[in-house]
Amino acid sequence: MLRLTFEPSIVAWDAQFVGAMRLPLGLPLTGDTVGSAHIPVVARLEQDVRTAGRLPGFIASLGKGLLSVRQERRTTPISAELGLTDRLSVRLTVPIVRVATRAHLQLSSKGANLGLNPLLQGVANSSALYGSFFNQFDTSLARLDANIAGGGYGCPPSRQCGAQAFLDSARVVRGALYEAVHGVAQTGSPFMPLDSSDGGRAIAQVVSYLQTRDSAAFNIIGFRDPFLLAHDTLSVDFVAGAIIDSANGFGYRALPFRDSFRFALGDLEVAAKYRIAGGAHYAAALVALVRLPTARRDSAEEWLHQSIGDHQVDLEARLVQELIVGSRLWLNLAIHGGIQRPGTQVRRVAPFGTILVPIAATSELRWDPGDYAGVDFAPLFRLAPQFAAGVTAGYWTKQRDRYGFRSPQDSLDLASRLGVPTSAALLEQGTAERRLRLGVALTYVGPNVEGGFSIEQTVSGGSGAVTPAAAVYRIVLRTSRKLF
Repeated sequence: MLRLTFEPSIVAWDAQFVGAMRLPLGLPLTGDTVGSAHIPVVARLEQDVRTAGRLPGFIASLGKGLLSVRQERRTTPISAELGLTDRLSVRLTVPIVRVATRAHLQLSSKGANLGLNPLLQGVANSSALYGSFFNQFDTSLARLDANIAGGGYGCPPSRQCGAQAFLDSARVVRGALYEAVHGVAQTGSPFMPLDSSDGGRAIAQVVSYLQTRDSAAFNIIGFRDPFLLAHDTLSVDFVAGAIIDSANGFGYRALPFRDSFRFALGDLEVAAKYRIAGGAHYAAALVALVRLPTARRDSAEEWLHQSIGDHQVDLEARLVQELIVGSRLWLNLAIHGGIQRPGTQVRRVAPFGTILVPIAATSELRWDPGDYAGVDFAPLFRLAPQFAAGVTAGYWTKQRDRYGFRSPQDSLDLASRLGVPTSAALLEQGTAERRLRLGVALTYVGPNVEGGFSIEQTVSGGSGAVTPAAAVYRIVLRTSRKLF
């Protein structure tokens, strides 16, 4: 007996359960003040402006934003199951997967105090202007340091004097300004304070004070250039440019705010099923399944991406049972659990909830995905011998993934690119899943043809887990033919 099954499904969501809360996918770039909470380079820039401008209350903001994100996953598995005996069969499933992302940003300049880095925006001579500014700054600091070392300004050999305190303060400002322009290590700096903002004006005042004090109090001349700040508020196009720019921005591939999709072969499945009971009112079968790493690998260059497949080996076991009570009630119960084998994955290492991560954070990591288990229950009422309708309930849970560096050198390389030691374990938060789905189903069972349709909705997540608040639409078409 040969059974062919066509089982397309659509999974769509625009929100996720984080613990007990249902949060929109676009939350990180949504709010009256879009800034440092979900973008680490903005958090660092915020601190740099506080330091350089001596403005401890500065809160960095890209403006007022509304990001809408909708994810969709269409899977079309085609299965061929061959019966070897009355009880034993083998099956091959070939899934074709199409993933789509719709992302659109609305951005208002209300409350904005950041613009695009002039280097990224392409402001004329910006690179030369910054080079001249820091050369003059460094030269003046070096002269002041040499004069102090030579006993100038009444400074003793211990350097406990006002000139040394001024030098130390100026060096701190210089470091913060350099980070604001170029970022830390290789992280880049896509944004800059507006020249009209509180932060921009504070920086200009501090720079002017340092230049005046250099000249008037310490007779150090030659430091006169102003510090170049952003002039234009951010637009959606400016933000998109920062996301795809690899020199000063985040280095993601393709324009971010659009409708995009891609499709490819998913992870193939090979299974064996053994029927352990097959009476008139009760049937049960055991299934052993191997999921093969045939899907395309994830790319860390894709923003808001969905994976086509895990691209690693899964080992899964299932127990499928059917019970007919009387002539009308049809109870279906399936229990399954799986072990996911370790592999590698290329990721941008950052805390959970971070939506924009610099390309310098990219690293290939050891990845041990969490094992999973689930149970599905569907009590159906037979309206006729061939037709049944009812409800469905499904519970599924997955343990947290584990990440680690492949070697100590990988950890050192990442720390060098980011300018700070960073643990791969940051990626583990938010990888556990737990969900409850409820739905309705219709089925038809004929002599050689079977069909079904179901709609399910994820109604809750679990404590400490992150789960898509997805709706699932599924169709099942199956036909059976005797070969001999």
